[in-house]
Amino acid sequence: MNRRLGHIRLVTFDLYETLYTPCEPIEKTYAAPLLRHGIHVDTQSVHAGFSQAMKHMRTHYPNYGFGLMNSRQWWRQVIDMTWKNIGVPSSYLGNDRLLTARESLIDRFNTSEGYKMFDEVPKVLKYMRMRGIKTGVISNMDEAGEKVLCHLGIRSYFDFVLKSTTVGIQKPDPRIFELALSAVGVPAYDALHVGDSKEMDFDPAINVGMSARIVSRGRDAADLAARYPGQYIASLLDLTKIV
Repeated sequence: MNRRLGHIRLVTFDLYETLYTPCEPIEKTYAAPLLRHGIHVDTQSVHAGFSQAMKHMRTHYPNYGFGLMNSRQWWRQVIDMTWKNIGVPSSYLGNDRLLTARESLIDRFNTSEGYKMFDEVPKVLKYMRMRGIKTGVISNMDEAGEKVLCHLGIRSYFDFVLKSTTVGIQKPDPRIFELALSAVGVPAYDALHVGDSKEMDFDPAINVGMSARIVSRGRDAADLAARYPGQYIASLLDLTKIV
């Protein structure tokens, strides 16, 4: 049973897999330009190649290359590395058509063409506004995240959007949560953070004194929410039962 948190004055959200999700599997999107240009690949290989590229870039150039390159340059390397990982020859990557396709791929994930929000999001944000509760975003993201919010038509609901590439700090560093609290002058004990990760969202928020919930949308979501109501919710709609 959910216990209402009557003191909450601020609710902050993660973005990816919390407010929105890709319109289609990433591997399908990354494979499409290659297939259109006669380079035959399977999506399973693309999935593995993308995962390897992301791991490499996040390890060697964290926070989208903060201080070393801009995020577009960072994503260009991710795409090139993904395609190289699945066997696309380097000579092909310099082809004008693939270079154009690469830029289009980056642009796609700057808009609602690349992402769709979860159905309950507008209702939950309207509920928060009706209750007079401030809302914000705390996310490890580049400028694309805020652009997507604008394209989805929900940016205006948020009092602030705190991007890791703006402040140079990524979750789970507690300082990014403290910056969010100071942005609106709300103490930690009056704030709730919601995300999809225990490591990146729940634990650091709890450690700075906020309340927190993990939104889980897997097949075991309802069971997790029932067994651990102080930690999990099965939908953002569950927030309307606790704040």
